[in-house]
Amino acid sequence: MQSPARLFVMLTGAMALTTGMLWYHQDRNARHFIGEDDSAFVAQFPPPPAQGSPRSRAELDELLALQSARTPAEVEAARADRRTRIERFYGALGLDAEEPPRLPKVERLAEDVEDDVRLAVRAAKEHFRRLRPYEIEARLKPCIDNVKGDLSYPSGHAAFGWAMAYLLSELAPERRDALETRATEFARQRMVCGVHFASDLAAGKKAARSLLDLMQANPAFQSQLADARSELRPVLPAPSPLH
Repeated sequence: MQSPARLFVMLTGAMALTTGMLWYHQDRNARHFIGEDDSAFVAQFPPPPAQGSPRSRAELDELLALQSARTPAEVEAARADRRTRIERFYGALGLDAEEPPRLPKVERLAEDVEDDVRLAVRAAKEHFRRLRPYEIEARLKPCIDNVKGDLSYPSGHAAFGWAMAYLLSELAPERRDALETRATEFARQRMVCGVHFASDLAAGKKAARSLLDLMQANPAFQSQLADARSELRPVLPAPSPLH
């Protein structure tokens, strides 16, 4: 039987853990750098191709072709890129992707940006309510799971990838080309796996650019950006010498 003192300590610890989890959950669903009115953001997107239209059919056929040609290595890469973690972009910075440096200020900024992007993109998804491609075309077999019931346009995954590329390009402009190549690859994995249309990815890229431009006007964003830059620059590898 536990002593009263031990029970009190255990109860206090459990309450603290619960409070911490609730705070984290609330924090990840709060806006950091943009307002909560998404109407202007949503209004900038054209409607996606209508279901049953020739363009929609062409996009579905494109996904079927990718599915028939995808290799086990491509599937593995797509599954690895399912994680929305800024560390997935460290290789494009020239950092060790297997053992990345600990960059808490960069990571916190990335998480705050991700929160804002996710919530704004969710508003656009709810407005357009486009079905996932495999819900329309039964021959499509996604190579990742747990995506049923989510909406397709714009792609939140593509928006995340491009947001990270644009963000890191602010910190390391000399790596912009590599970062944008990585964002293109990161987004395309969703087509390889049959869970997004090409137009979803294009809209996700547009969403990221629009939202990062909005964040630039926020002093809190600029302050965190400066702190992240000071943390990242010392660990970046020196540029390769010109030959």
